[in-house]
Amino acid sequence: MDNELFIGGEVLKVYVTFLGRASDLVEGRRVYEVELSDGSTLADLLKVIKDRISRRVGEGILEGRLFLYISVNGVGVFSLNHVLRDGDNVAFLTPEMGG
Repeated sequence: MDNELFIGGEVLKVYVTFLGRASDLVEGRRVYEVELSDGSTLADLLKVIKDRISRRVGEGILEGRLFLYISVNGVGVFSLNHVLRDGDNVAFLTPEMGG
């Protein structure tokens, strides 16, 4: 499938969505299917995002220059060492403020 990204090994598939203003940071689609090696973490996913989807997003988060709220299956995750599982839904959102 042409919209899948793969980094090798035993395969797990995660679904990546860029919501709200975060979608402005990626060109093209807002939703991606990404194949990763079993045992991959959010940091591994960000490396794939950097190489294949958006250098600005992947590199920015990894280097601490860009803050996006990250949720996995609807739950906020604050560690890039979080291990992903097959079928996980990973969403990137910009932090919003109201008044």
